[in-house]
Amino acid sequence: RVAITAGKSLPFSPIEKSHCYQNMAAVSERQGNIADVVEYCNKALLLNKKYIKALHRRANAYQKQEEYTKSIKDWTALCLIEGPERSYKAGYMEASDGVLKAYGQKKAKEIFATRAPQFPSLTVVRTAFDSIHMRDFATDETEESLANDADKMYPRIISLISSNDFFGAYDAIVEALKLSPKKFKPQLDCLDGIFSWIKTDYGHAIKCFDAVVTNSSSYLRIKIQALIHRGEVYQAMGRREKAFMDYNSAVGLDEDHPDPYLHRAQFFLSCEKLPEAVADLNIAIKLDEDFASPWQQLVYAKYQMSRVLNPALLHEVYTMLDDMLVRFPKVADVCALYGQVLQDQKEFVRAEEFFKRASNVAPSNVTYKGHLATLKMMAENNYDGALELLEEANQQDPKCDFVLETLGMIYIQKQKYKEALDCFEKVLQLTKSEAEAAHYSALAIGIKSQWEVCDEYDVKPINLSDVQGMGNMMIPQ
Repeated sequence: RVAITAGKSLPFSPIEKSHCYQNMAAVSERQGNIADVVEYCNKALLLNKKYIKALHRRANAYQKQEEYTKSIKDWTALCLIEGPERSYKAGYMEASDGVLKAYGQKKAKEIFATRAPQFPSLTVVRTAFDSIHMRDFATDETEESLANDADKMYPRIISLISSNDFFGAYDAIVEALKLSPKKFKPQLDCLDGIFSWIKTDYGHAIKCFDAVVTNSSSYLRIKIQALIHRGEVYQAMGRREKAFMDYNSAVGLDEDHPDPYLHRAQFFLSCEKLPEAVADLNIAIKLDEDFASPWQQLVYAKYQMSRVLNPALLHEVYTMLDDMLVRFPKVADVCALYGQVLQDQKEFVRAEEFFKRASNVAPSNVTYKGHLATLKMMAENNYDGALELLEEANQQDPKCDFVLETLGMIYIQKQKYKEALDCFEKVLQLTKSEAEAAHYSALAIGIKSQWEVCDEYDVKPINLSDVQGMGNMMIPQ
């Protein structure tokens, strides 16, 4: 303080004065006066806005005050001013990730507390039903053989689902439940719960599944489906213990039903318990070898094991994929999974072949165009070609979250931050879990911070190529 006061009458440069303020901030930090730390750092940075020590100290102070947006902006400034290599070594990137995670978790809770439920992309709905044995809901009854008006609608609802008219089926379910069904009440409650889970109306979904589980007239397999999907709702809500209990209960009700093993395996995969996931998936396949979903999950699990535990498993992964191409020639996701493995192994030419095959089998599924776009970036550094593919895919299906996320990442590379933010804001309205919402919230604030920092500090953004090799690329799920 004496030095700063003396500086009014003595030759004292702004840089020297900023050092005094930064040292005052350091003393305040030792004393635990976080508000003073921020105040003194602000004064130091007004005199020297690229002062690394002051930015670092203020970033930490904002983090302690849970002023996450301000903290993230300071960490971003540090990373961009210092450059990727020095930032990585100094720990700025790691620290920034920690604040982004805290911000994302807080923002995700706010989003899920206020967001209105809505259906995602048709592709997402179709994928959800692909993992369900719809034979559990099948009936030999016809409209003519049923007396109750609501029950009469049930055979048509199953037919609509079988023909992929999911939204028509949902409207019919809502209408049938208003008419007080008798014979098919548990089935309709369960289907209502599944659709509510898909559109993230978790409160209503749990209410539907509870009604099925506690209904003594519910068929065993309908009760199993209710337990499985209630578990998925709990998992999306972050209530992992309750989710695991429901999966175990479903297995206990019928040890010969493949679906509980499949969904419990997916739970294990989310916890990175790969051996447990593989064990459950093998059981699911043994119980129904013609069910494609557990085969795909098993390949994914074994591929992850080859990356982290046993590289020799990679040969087995390729053998399984070749077998699946023969076993499931009309399942586009098998081709896409093969393409993702090849892409991760940097076999780009063959990967492109499989993504194109997947797109030919299921042209309405735009995620395959998203994979082709990613491939163009990785193999050719062709961002313009990738952007063209993604914009075409987005026009075809505006609610595909994978396409929106990839499109957002390309806009970042092209420094089109407004367009990137728009993409991630749309994705946030489609996420199925708080974990996903936290991830995309962190991405969005990271983009906004980089945009502001580049303008304010006259620095260049970090490109994806600048940080390659600093982390492991994970195969897309």
